[in-house]
Amino acid sequence: MLILLGSLLSWLAAVSSDHALVYVINIRNEIGNGLRVYIDNGIKQASEAEADAIIFDVHTPGGAVGAARDIIDAIQRTELPTIAYVNTEAISAGAMISLSCDQIVMRYGGAIGDSAPVSIQGEELNEKAVSYIRGKIRATAERGGRNPDIAAAMVDKRLYLVRLTDGEIITLREEEYLERKDLGEEMDIIAAGGPEGELLTLTTEEALEYNLADEVADSVEDLLALYQIVEVDGERKALTAEGIAQKQMEFGDDNVKAIKSLKDATQEAVLVTVADRFVFFVTSPLISGLLLTLGGLGLFVEIRTPGFGIPGIAGLICLGLFFWGHRLLNISADYAAIAFILGVALLLIELFVIPGFGIAGIAGIGLMLGSVFFVFRSAYKFETAVFTLSSAIILAFALAIALSYLLPRTRAWNHLVLSAAMDSGSGFHSAPREDFQVYVGKTGVALTPLRPAGTVRVDDTRLDVVTAGDFIVRDTPVKIINVEGSKIFVEAIDET
Repeated sequence: MLILLGSLLSWLAAVSSDHALVYVINIRNEIGNGLRVYIDNGIKQASEAEADAIIFDVHTPGGAVGAARDIIDAIQRTELPTIAYVNTEAISAGAMISLSCDQIVMRYGGAIGDSAPVSIQGEELNEKAVSYIRGKIRATAERGGRNPDIAAAMVDKRLYLVRLTDGEIITLREEEYLERKDLGEEMDIIAAGGPEGELLTLTTEEALEYNLADEVADSVEDLLALYQIVEVDGERKALTAEGIAQKQMEFGDDNVKAIKSLKDATQEAVLVTVADRFVFFVTSPLISGLLLTLGGLGLFVEIRTPGFGIPGIAGLICLGLFFWGHRLLNISADYAAIAFILGVALLLIELFVIPGFGIAGIAGIGLMLGSVFFVFRSAYKFETAVFTLSSAIILAFALAIALSYLLPRTRAWNHLVLSAAMDSGSGFHSAPREDFQVYVGKTGVALTPLRPAGTVRVDDTRLDVVTAGDFIVRDTPVKIINVEGSKIFVEAIDET
């Protein structure tokens, strides 16, 4: 043992004295899509700078599983050594991200675990969702050489996590646990399972005991003092002295090459830029839903008032922020924005050009809702997308009804819209509504194409009409078949 220790110390003394470069990426507060963009940028910066390692300083209660999944994939793709520093809690999605790193170092008094997926309302998700996350966290733990059963117990409270007499730690379903217990097998329960089970959350000491964490440190500086950068069988890794000794025994001294120590390494903090903060803000489910509500409301008020003013501008700004913010998440929001604009155009055509409400209006609403849902579905899990979009629609509809009632009673509205009534005895009018009934059954000729609205001549009188069926070309004989209020309906006369 003394010979091995002396050999190791001599080996470490040969490590390059050049200062190492490490990038520190902070994972703070709730995990969301904005954080994913920040971490992607941080990993890219570290790779371009040829950093020796990346430290993820983790202190988070969790967040969106979809964002955590993408962050895990980004961490596992990088070729740089990664170290998670749990400072002081890595809960839920934070635990999953920590497990994706090559090394886990925890601060005294830290906690890691409790990774069950929940809905935006805080309710537990179904077995399908739990099964997916359980499989994901097991694979992540296994890839890092950690016990996958311990990781699974953080996700599925129905699992019993037990230690067998030989020291092995495994998970058992309730029926398996009861069967073994009935057979008299001795097991120490680490986390109770079953319908009323508990999710596994480990303290720093417990994480070290179960080999989930590799080391303990009170600061990033203390953490760096523990690690060396070494090349193991051609691959760079960040390892402690104990880890180096294990690799030497596994691969042989010739295949474990000293590179440099991380002690006194230069730390490059990945700063949260103004653009990052903007993405964090506008892409949160709450703010995204609010932007949609205000955008739709602004367009509604603009349609109800003459000209184009502040409500329309505000609505377009809100919708622009919604689509632009999600575009920065690397979501294909450009096509969604084009589809939304096309939907608005079709809806306006239906309201102001084509009488009634038909295919154009339905298609317009479908394009608007579909484009927004595409963005939400790409950014969040299905339940969050449905809840946020539904809430935005309901809120916008309720506010539109309220404004329809309140706006006409305000002084500002009276400056925009003429409220004085004009009876038939004053001003210009084409003809009383009741006079149109006299044209029913009469024939005439189309002066313009009727698509479906247009103009016809009946008894030397020009009338604005709408076809009751197919479009009618110019100069076609027509017959007036019905009058509803101010709308006159015609059909082509079959001359055969």
